[in-house]
Amino acid sequence: MLVKKMALRTQIEIEAPIDRVWGVMSDLPNWSNFNSFLKVDPLPAGPLKPGQSLDVSFKPPGAKSATKMQPKVVAFEPGSKELRWRGKLFNTDLFFVGEHFFQLKEMGPKKTLLLHGEDFKGCLVPLLGGMLKDTEKGFLDFNQGLKRAAEQQK
Repeated sequence: MLVKKMALRTQIEIEAPIDRVWGVMSDLPNWSNFNSFLKVDPLPAGPLKPGQSLDVSFKPPGAKSATKMQPKVVAFEPGSKELRWRGKLFNTDLFFVGEHFFQLKEMGPKKTLLLHGEDFKGCLVPLLGGMLKDTEKGFLDFNQGLKRAAEQQK
């Protein structure tokens, strides 16, 4: 059986210092203040760490209801400004695996680049093409919301 791969990549420039953007982005309980696509609730107690499960729901634009999943944290790095989680369908890599990431890159003292994407693999990936277009719209909405929230914060 062939395992298919697909990648989704978005980015946006944010007119704010990287530490401010990280502060907004890493404050997962308040994501609903700036986006309607991704929510993490409830959050586990204490700082996030690799291997920890999250309760994530995502609702692409136009979707009737949110999809819930429980991915595991792969990275939560305040120093390198990266958050990454990985979710599976039926607890196996065979059917569908998605590794979602957020990376911040400093472009100057008051400018940050957000790289936001997901790598998909598994035999069900070819069947998800249409859904991934809507997911991309959700990523772009998240990016715009994070940009607004970080730029408005002083």
